[in-house]
Amino acid sequence: MRLIWGMSFVAACLSGPALAQQGSAYSAGLRVAQGRGYANADCYARVFAKHAVVVENAAGKRSWFATSTPAYNAEQRSRCGVDRLQDIAARREAQRFAAPGAPRIRGGMHGAGMRVAAERGYAGSEANCFARVYAVYASPQPASRGMVKYAIPGRSMHAYSQELHQRCGISR
Repeated sequence: MRLIWGMSFVAACLSGPALAQQGSAYSAGLRVAQGRGYANADCYARVFAKHAVVVENAAGKRSWFATSTPAYNAEQRSRCGVDRLQDIAARREAQRFAAPGAPRIRGGMHGAGMRVAAERGYAGSEANCFARVYAVYASPQPASRGMVKYAIPGRSMHAYSQELHQRCGISR
């Protein structure tokens, strides 16, 4: 009887919520990878799911989160070719050079880059890659009626074009 009870407990643990949570962690990792334009999104999502835990914010909303540990970063880099630390540094650099007092755009600079990529006919991982590079190089420019638009300054155009070609395979 004890064996049967023990086996049913193990079966209950291996099905239902445990598998559903694993699938949810994979889905969350897949959304992160696609949103950042990583080429190997499936691999990123599998490693994310392995390291992710459920966290609850102050409002009570639960989501998956993978802490940036050396083991997690190393596994992403070795298995999937994703250098998270370099990506994080590039995003912080873009935020650091944003003009003080410049209006925040919906979706951030990445969102602005995604809109420009769509206007130019890019989609999927190519658009995400374009948006990441755009976010680093774009800066606010005055526009009509006190509005602000974002564009690549002429002095940065050569470096921007090279970066697009090297990272994304996009030639301008």
